[in-house]
This record gives sequence, C-alpha cells and structure tokens, in this order.
Amino acid sequence: MKKIKWMQWGVAGILVLLAGYSILHVHRAEQKNAIKVERQAKVQKKEDKKVKDLKKEQAKNMRLPIAWDQPSELLPYPDIKQAVHSKKKAEQIWLLVSPEKQRVYVRQGPYTLYTMYASMAQNFDSTKDYQQTPTGEFKLQKQRGAEYFDATRNYGAKYWTSFKGQGLYRFESVPFDQAGQVIMAQAERLGKRPTEKKNIEAYGSIRLSVPDAEWIMKNLPPNTKFFIEEKHPKHDPWELMKD
Repeated sequence: MKKIKWMQWGVAGILVLLAGYSILHVHRAEQKNAIKVERQAKVQKKEDKKVKDLKKEQAKNMRLPIAWDQPSELLPYPDIKQAVHSKKKAEQIWLLVSPEKQRVYVRQGPYTLYTMYASMAQNFDSTKDYQQTPTGEFKLQKQRGAEYFDATRNYGAKYWTSFKGQGLYRFESVPFDQAGQVIMAQAERLGKRPTEKKNIEAYGSIRLSVPDAEWIMKNLPPNTKFFIEEKHPKHDPWELMKD
C-alpha cells in the first residue's frame, strides 16, 4: 500500500515538473515572439519612414508645369541596370500604374524610385469595353518600337512597349498625327484626372511624356512585372505581387 502511495506521489511529482516545464517553455516562447514582433515593428517603422521620405523628395522634384516633351521629374532617371536582372523579389524593378491618380510609379520593392505623369482611361460605368484600361498584374512583352501610326484611329505615338495582346495594349508617348505633330489637345491631358464626361480615349493604352515612354522602352526588359490598380485601392499591390 505504501509502495503504491509512493508511486502515486512520484507520478504526481513528475506531472508537476512537466507542468512547470511547460509553463516555462510557453513563457520563453512568448518572450521570443514578443522580441520578434518588436524587431519586425522597428523594421516596418524604418521602412515606412523611408517610403514617406522618398515620396516627399519626389513631390518636390515633379516637373511643373507638366510637359509632354520632358521627363516627369527634375531628377535623373534611376540607375536600374543591375536591379532589372535580380531574381530577389525585394530588389526587382516593377511598375505601379494608378488610373485614379494618372501616374506610373517605377518601384523597387515597396519603394518608389521615380514618378511619371500619365494619361489613361478610367473605368467609369459609362466607359466602353474597348476604351477601358485593363487592371491587375501584367508583364511587359517583347513587342516594342520607336513609333507607329494607326490609320484606323488617326493617331500614332512614339516609343511604345506592349503589355497585353502583343502590341494591342501599350505604354507609349502622348499621341501624334500622321504628319508627326503632337496632338496637343490630348498631350495637355497628361497627368490630369479624367471625368466621365472627359475621359481619355487611349483604347486601353497608357500614355506618357516622350522621354518617359522612351525610358521604359529602352530600360525595362520583357517580363518586367507591373500592376494596374482598380478604383480606390485599399492595399499596396506590392503585397499582392506574385513571386
């Protein structure tokens, strides 16, 4: 009988020790997790500050008044020769397109390196299907060229880069007529938000200043990722980009 009691006390002791070890283990895990969360919060705070500082710097250096024949920023274009070939997601160059703001952002990870004025149709309820700007994630295609003219639409553009339909949808300059003269009524819409009554008739393409369109055509290779936002985006597409 005494032996059984001693065994019971022994088992109880072992259970107490195991419970104590479990509590200690959980406490240590919670401490480690708290330290990890704190570190991540510090990293995020530092990253948010860098993003905010870059936006302020670029806002100060945006060209005003907007010029269709000049780069959008007063600063030089970013040097991305190494980054465009990187396989690391955080280092890759990609584009964020905002129909709402009429801007194209050259980004590296979460950071905006350069901002371009743009003009493209917004997808209002009244916008016809063939005039709508596609939304979602895309990749630049290999089709590109120094200029084109579309007789069916009676305009062309310089420095075009296809992103859908092998040349059907493009990044391109503001439009030019058959004589090679810029169509000023359209060029003056660069960077200005359209309305339902005065939407951009770009047939789904994204128009830029001539130098900006040339920079994209010459510096961003096929398969460069980009994201065209829908109206009133709630999240940064960087988090949605596929690896």
